[in-house]
Amino acid sequence: MNKEKVIDIQDLIVQFNSRQGKVTAINNINFDIRKGEVFGLVGESGSGKSTTGLAILQLLAKTGKIKSGKILFEGENLVKKDQRWINKKIRGNKISMVIQNPQNALNPVFTVGEQIIDVLKYNNYMHSSNKKDFKKKAIEILSEMGIADSNYRIDEYPHQFSGGMKQRVMMAMAFISNPSLLIADEPTTALDVTVEAQILDLLRGLVDKYQTSVLYITHDLSVIHEITDRTAVMYAGNIVEMAPTIELFDNPIHPYTKGLLSCLPGKNKRDEILPTIPGKVPGLANLPDGCNFCERCDESLPVCRDNEPELIKIKDNHYVSCFRYNEFQEGGD
Repeated sequence: MNKEKVIDIQDLIVQFNSRQGKVTAINNINFDIRKGEVFGLVGESGSGKSTTGLAILQLLAKTGKIKSGKILFEGENLVKKDQRWINKKIRGNKISMVIQNPQNALNPVFTVGEQIIDVLKYNNYMHSSNKKDFKKKAIEILSEMGIADSNYRIDEYPHQFSGGMKQRVMMAMAFISNPSLLIADEPTTALDVTVEAQILDLLRGLVDKYQTSVLYITHDLSVIHEITDRTAVMYAGNIVEMAPTIELFDNPIHPYTKGLLSCLPGKNKRDEILPTIPGKVPGLANLPDGCNFCERCDESLPVCRDNEPELIKIKDNHYVSCFRYNEFQEGGD
């Protein structure tokens, strides 16, 4: 893939103050996203997926901060920019975000149309002050998102929309400014599978149309397989494996990635008990000295307990953080 990098995250470390002291939520991660690419970030709850998305937009909680690293976006290091500049130049303009629960993002006392028009005005999308022109454009946007009868639904309130329709409204607002990057943080988690499939189809169509890059954050491997081009697997603040999605599913190398994929139900496992990964994710305040996955790994070595493996390139576009990666490769090297 030779497309230009839209965003390039280098050696990013994010820490939070807690009652147990400072904890590292993101530990020295590196990845980039190319133009028009859907990049997946997958892992269990607490792995640092959502924190990564919030760090890009400088929306971390007051107790959190970026300790070090770079977030290079269109030639600018966002880590060095203040909130005022980020708010004016980046948020909702060049980088948009769609969250898991649209009910928390839509204002219940304003109509859907009023909220879309506010975004149009904020982004200076239209060279007009005519209210009819704004409303007409808002109707067109809703219609493009697949909302039927948008000419009268534009005057309805969020509570009159289903969960899937609210998410379509959020996507409409996210794409108004034709952003370079969309951060989609588990946007289909609260939806049923039929509506989820529709939203994913809509998102892929919008990506193809606008050539928008997407950081797709989820714990759902089936969604990752469906929509992403490349995927990074996170565990306890680290990226443990990163590869083109097809390669990751066909030839997983890290024991954690293998464990996740083995938990997926399939036709050949209908009468079998699904395997599980023993143990649980360690608390960020009590991470082991070596590999974070060591205590849950059946293939660990003595070196794993005292040393932290680096993310190393093992083949074209395939990276893994494991001391025994050669043994885990299909057929070995």
